[in-house]
Amino acid sequence: MATQGRGVLRSTDSGATWTRVIAGVDGAWVVRFDPQQPATAYAGTQTAGLYKSIDEGKTWTAQSQGLNNLDVRAIDLASGLIVAGTAQGVYYSNDAAGTWQSLGLDTLSIAAVAVLARTNAFTLFAGADNGTAGAGYLLKTEGLGGSWAVVKGNFPGDAIVSALAVASAASGGTDPPVLAGTSQGLFRSDDRGVTWSPLTGLPSSDFNIAAFNPANPDQIYVGSDGDQGTGGVFRSLDRGASWSTFGAGLPTKPRITALALQPLNPAQVVAAAWNPTDGSAGAYRIADPAATVAGVTPTTAPSASTATSATARPSAAVSVPVRRSSGASAFASYAVAAAILLALVAVVLARRWRLRRDTRSSYRS
Repeated sequence: MATQGRGVLRSTDSGATWTRVIAGVDGAWVVRFDPQQPATAYAGTQTAGLYKSIDEGKTWTAQSQGLNNLDVRAIDLASGLIVAGTAQGVYYSNDAAGTWQSLGLDTLSIAAVAVLARTNAFTLFAGADNGTAGAGYLLKTEGLGGSWAVVKGNFPGDAIVSALAVASAASGGTDPPVLAGTSQGLFRSDDRGVTWSPLTGLPSSDFNIAAFNPANPDQIYVGSDGDQGTGGVFRSLDRGASWSTFGAGLPTKPRITALALQPLNPAQVVAAAWNPTDGSAGAYRIADPAATVAGVTPTTAPSASTATSATARPSAAVSVPVRRSSGASAFASYAVAAAILLALVAVVLARRWRLRRDTRSSYRS
């Protein structure tokens, strides 16, 4: 689990107790597992660069050679490529984080990155929430040349970008869809970022979290820490065509800071919420019988009106990224691993979004 104040924490009892695992690191933004090597994880810290673990988060080593900025805010991985977003630009590694190469954008603070792999090539996306943006805060580049272009195609140029997500497979198109959570709503692209469409049926709010169900790209979960009661968890089972508020039992007017999908039977959604009045935070587990889980038949037919309930656990924020499972045997081992390591894959605490709001006026000027 990535925290501000205690760095990276690890739990082996589903969050009942936690152990600090990187000595001397107090602030961490993100922990991501390698989907091809489940025991390997990467952590982005606020001041100490990037760390790597190859033993399920038990021990960590610094892996920051080539990083000119050690405030690592976002990480994504695909097909052997690791991309990191920092407070001053984007970096990549193709040697398992041994060395890092700059991809530019050093005038931007990168809040989100995404890798869309294709045969022998990559499309990279970077979303910023601070810095000199020029014509827009969402950019993309083909390959590793660092030739970034501002995304257009009906995407608002003045929307800051807090979240990016790529589906595990195509969903209604020829390419896996991409989601962008922004200060002006949620947007989707089905053509590798050429054109974008706003997803309707959601509150008028910012969306700081977006995630596809890795077992079914038609199923989407998003979170908002919006003001005036517009925050919460929302779910779509039909590619974003319709949405339902998800999470009976969450606090009133919740501000959601992180989400994770745990592939149990039924699937469990874990949401972290915070109260800006007193600074308190909690994690909530929500059963979702309609969610697809590899190797398990849903106990309830998919329906946007499926009833949900939430059970609170006093804990820090948990994660958006989830590891992909394949097949029944993989699901069985994955369920055990998820119960042990779920919260390790964290992306952000409430403080990050509060800081983003407090400084929004400075980076829009």
